[in-house]
Amino acid sequence: MSVARRGPGWWLVPVVDFVSSSIALVLVALIDGISPFPAFPVAPLILVGAYGLLGVYGSRPAERGGDHGSAWPLLRILVAAVFAWATSLLINLGGPAQLGLWLGFVLIDAVSRAVAGPHLRKLDPIERWVLVGEEETAERLRAYQPLRAYAEVVATVPPESTDESGSPARVAALEVVEVHSADRVVISSAHADDEGLLGLVRAFKSIGVPVSLLPRPLDLLEAQSVTPSRVGGVPLIEVEALAEPGAIPYKGPDRRQSRKTKVSVVVPAMNEEKNIGHVLRELPEGLHEVILVDGNSRDGTIAAAREAYPEIRVTSQNGRGKGDAFRTGFAAVTGNLIVMLDADGSADPAEIPRFVAALEAGADFAKGSRFLEGGGSADITWTRQLGNACLSGAANLSHGTHFTDLCYGYNAFWARCLPFISLDVPGFEVETLINLRMAAAGMKITEVPSYEKDRLHGESNLKTFRDGFRVLGTILREARKRQRVGAPRRRDRHDAADPAAAVR
Repeated sequence: MSVARRGPGWWLVPVVDFVSSSIALVLVALIDGISPFPAFPVAPLILVGAYGLLGVYGSRPAERGGDHGSAWPLLRILVAAVFAWATSLLINLGGPAQLGLWLGFVLIDAVSRAVAGPHLRKLDPIERWVLVGEEETAERLRAYQPLRAYAEVVATVPPESTDESGSPARVAALEVVEVHSADRVVISSAHADDEGLLGLVRAFKSIGVPVSLLPRPLDLLEAQSVTPSRVGGVPLIEVEALAEPGAIPYKGPDRRQSRKTKVSVVVPAMNEEKNIGHVLRELPEGLHEVILVDGNSRDGTIAAAREAYPEIRVTSQNGRGKGDAFRTGFAAVTGNLIVMLDADGSADPAEIPRFVAALEAGADFAKGSRFLEGGGSADITWTRQLGNACLSGAANLSHGTHFTDLCYGYNAFWARCLPFISLDVPGFEVETLINLRMAAAGMKITEVPSYEKDRLHGESNLKTFRDGFRVLGTILREARKRQRVGAPRRRDRHDAADPAAAVR
């Protein structure tokens, strides 16, 4: 199953592969009487990179190349062949020597992993579980000896304390996870009906914590993929991702015109005293609520926000990044439509009705774009624009989407989409994660033209290259996850009204 936290053991596996391949290369080169340079260290690095692209170092190695996966022998043979071929391009290695390098690496790598594996696993942290269920079940899990090397039950929560719908459930779930520093929530569903079980899964998935179920029939669970797994001999069912409901199309009356839209604006801010007041004073009327998520500001951000918008709700985030801030803010919303708004003045609050109109016209997710007609930017540099184009292209190619502006953070969506997003990244890559998970869940995405202004005061916390690599890593991880989970269910929908352009 996917690990909630990666310990040193996980990071040392590539080191074992690098050392094994290096030993095989040097031995073959010495036997053949040639210098191993420059094949060493280039060819071993190529090998480790190939393993990484194949998902061997992912959070679920057994499925796609771990030591106990059925695909592992084939992967080992193929990667060894790539390694030998790359080495032959770098040094004068004959056919017999290539064959010897190929077989030698397979043997040395198998022995190295067998010897190092148990020791590396001991370095992995023990997961902290919160059990939603009865104390009797928790005691049985605590007493189960094989589980102790992998996980411990740190708290038990009765299902009744988290079975509300909407914001109260999300807030309660977030509080439970943070109070107990939980890595995973395990739901014992023996006494929960299908609706209550689904409510629990939605609440905890909404705040980005891994959710697993002690086995029971899951016929009515709105899961895109559930995977049987074991931890220390305890059978679990892991909820990989939620798929959009709608296997049976709704055939009743269209109530979209009579439905009351309650817009919740979530504004993450850290040390934005000089900017936040201007942003809040530009907000349109008729909003349901505005939530300021303070990132432990050291200036007068909160006071300036309350002066500009007296009815604002203020909450403090845990963690330090933008992803953590949105995770806290999303858990607190009580409206049915969420708008993500930056506090630096670059996003124009007057555009909020444009996003709301796109959602009310039938979209699930309204994505701001600076590169549609009617959009633009006064702030983007040529390096950021080039990086955004490359990252958007990589996402579209690997996910089958058509985003024109992947990294722009001005977005809006219905609150019912929160369980499908399941935020679990801390930094600026959060916008990319939301975009890709919306697409993977089969949501209807509409792009909305938006104009990005200059930041009013101060400097951005965004670091172009650091955060660019984080975004790229998110694209690759979500692509592997999408292949593992499979294609989402699709249903027929009407396109959103202009000026928005449908992405899916």
